[in-house]
Amino acid sequence: MMNFYEEFGVCNDASVEEIRQAYKTLARLLHPDGQTDEKLRAAAACQMKRLHEVLDVLVDPRKRRAYDEGLAADAYPNAAPQWAPRDGAEPFVRPLGDFEWAQSALRHWFWILIGCMILGSGFWYMTARAPTPAESAPEGLSRNGTGPVLQPPEPVAKRPTGGRRIVKPRLLSAAEAASLEERGASKPEPPVLSDIPAPTPLAPSGLAPAAAYSARTPEIREPEHAPYLPRVRESSFAGEWFYVPTIEKPDPHLYPPVDIEFQLTEKDGFLEGQYRGTYKVPDTAVSQDVVFQVQGKSSRGPSAALVWTSGDGANGEIDLNLRQPNLMRVTWWTIQLGRRPGLSSGVATLFRQQTR
Repeated sequence: MMNFYEEFGVCNDASVEEIRQAYKTLARLLHPDGQTDEKLRAAAACQMKRLHEVLDVLVDPRKRRAYDEGLAADAYPNAAPQWAPRDGAEPFVRPLGDFEWAQSALRHWFWILIGCMILGSGFWYMTARAPTPAESAPEGLSRNGTGPVLQPPEPVAKRPTGGRRIVKPRLLSAAEAASLEERGASKPEPPVLSDIPAPTPLAPSGLAPAAAYSARTPEIREPEHAPYLPRVRESSFAGEWFYVPTIEKPDPHLYPPVDIEFQLTEKDGFLEGQYRGTYKVPDTAVSQDVVFQVQGKSSRGPSAALVWTSGDGANGEIDLNLRQPNLMRVTWWTIQLGRRPGLSSGVATLFRQQTR
C-alpha cells in the first residue's frame, strides 16, 4: 500500500515547498475541469478530495509528525514500545540503530565525502604552515635578539678545471656577529631623503614667489551644491496589472483567459488587492467570472506567495513571479472549494500599467 509521500512522488524528508509543488502538478493533471466525460469528472473530483486530505496532513507539522511515527511503527512492528507521553508532552524519539545509521550514511554519502575533503584540506593547510625544526634559533642571534644571524655567502672562486665551488651560508657565532656589527657601525650611513632640502620654485622676473614650495597633497573640497541624482525605483508587485493576449500563447490544457484586472497595493511589506478575471468556458456549466481578494507578505526577490479568499467561501494560494519590471506571471489554484461551482486554477502573464 502506498503512503502519502509515494502518492505525491516525494521523499519522506521533503520540504513543505516540494510537497506543495507536487500537489500543484497533480492538481493540474487530475482536476475535474480538464475532463469532458461526467464519469471521469466525478472520479477526478474524488481524486482532488484525496489530494486535499494528503496535503492537509503533510503541510501541518503536528499531523505530519504523527503520520511519520505511524509509518515507523508499521515498519518496525517488533520494536519495543517506548514510554507513553503525557498530555501536552512531546513524544519520545527512539534513537537510531546500527542498521539505520548505515542507511543514513549511504543516503548522504556525497555530503559526508565533501565534509571529509574540507577537513583534510584544513588539516593539510595548518600542518604546511607549521615552523620546521631548522628555523629554531641556535647560538648566533640578531641585533634585537629575535632570530639567527646568517653569514653572507663567501665569494665564489673558480677552480682550475673551470667548475664553481658552491658555498652554503652558515650561522654566525655571537663573537662573529659582534665583529660584523662594529665594522658596520664604522661605515658612514647614506643620507635619507628627509635630510635633502626641497627645491624652491623660481618665479618669473619681476614677480615674487607667492609661497614656499610644499610637498603636501592639495585638499579637494566638495562642491557646495552637488548635482541631484534620481534614485532608481526598486521592483515592486504593487500596481494595476492587466492581461494582454498578445504577450504569450495560452496553455491548451487550461481554460484561456479573456480579460483580467489585478490591483495590488503594498504598505509596510504587506500586499493586498483584488483579482478579477473572465475565462472562456465553452463546455462546462460553471461561472466564467473569477473574483477574489488577495493578501500576504511581500518579498525583496522577484517572487511572492500569497493567499486568496472569495465571497462564496472558497480559498487558495497564488504565486507572483516578476519576469521583467512590468511583466508578472500569476498562477493561482484552489485549496478549498466554495458553495458555487467555478474554476479552480488559472495561469496568465499580466502587464503593469505605467503611471506618471
